[in-house]
Amino acid sequence: TGVVSDYREVVLAYLRKTLPGYTRFRAVMPSWDNTPRRQNTSYVFAHASPGAYQAWLEEELEQTRDQNFGDERIVFINAWNEWAEGAHLEPDRRFGHGFLEATRNALDSWLLDKGGRR
Repeated sequence: TGVVSDYREVVLAYLRKTLPGYTRFRAVMPSWDNTPRRQNTSYVFAHASPGAYQAWLEEELEQTRDQNFGDERIVFINAWNEWAEGAHLEPDRRFGHGFLEATRNALDSWLLDKGGRR
């Protein structure tokens, strides 16, 4: 049988992870549901939304700004169009441009640099 987890709880658990003693490149995903590929052994992250994704991306951008330097200020997004995994930023019927707008909003917030650091 597949595994269903709450997207919001996964995000919180990920953000609470202890930092390793080396540079860590962070990653976020807008959503995940690989049922089309895995059928009964799928992983589904329920309750994903543009708002929850934006909050996660904003937090990862802040942590990256605070803890990484120079060329190591990278945050990965999985993925642009991974439709078979349910991880896509491209517009869809359910959320429209929501995940793209959430990405823009998070980046705009980061670029405004509320903390006064670059």
